[in-house]
Amino acid sequence: MRTLAEHFADHRIGWSRAGLVALLLFILAGTPPKLFTALVSELIELLGYALLVAAALWRIWCLVFIGGTKNGELAASGPYSVVRNPLYVGSFLGAVGFGLAVEQPLLAILLALLFCALYPVVVAREEARLEREFGEHYRAYCAAVPRWIPDWALYREPANVTASPQHIRRGILDAMWFLWAYAIWEFIEQLHELQLLPTLF
Repeated sequence: MRTLAEHFADHRIGWSRAGLVALLLFILAGTPPKLFTALVSELIELLGYALLVAAALWRIWCLVFIGGTKNGELAASGPYSVVRNPLYVGSFLGAVGFGLAVEQPLLAILLALLFCALYPVVVAREEARLEREFGEHYRAYCAAVPRWIPDWALYREPANVTASPQHIRRGILDAMWFLWAYAIWEFIEQLHELQLLPTLF
């Protein structure tokens, strides 16, 4: 019997888009509960925004190293020299950052838990594919580089990187969704405060 994580791994893009729509509907209809003082809430929002910026820049940086024109090579430099799944690390930071930036720490925790429950299956499948493709070379890479927690002592980068402008442009637009989501939330928050948008809960 297929697990939810396996189903998510097969339909990750569709589920992610559905989740974004559900999240948008949630923030359209409600306002975050006031769990903390105004100062603490502002600090949480600032931390969340910093994580969103870091996630966007991190993902763009990753794309520089996998947006090259040399097909069939294992990415193992730059961010890929310190962690095997840097794009997913960036996505995790962005998801948690969004929850904090919209002043909903419980949402940040929920998104973090969902990520930890669903993405290990995605990563396991990708690693199995890479092992079939690169064999011993990839096994040696896995033995040296951690899967989730970056080890900056391993960092190395080449003097030059050949990249595809089209791939980088698409990656930048993809990464910017972290910041656009925050901007949309700020706009919706203003509509709530001006009572131009009804609050259902």
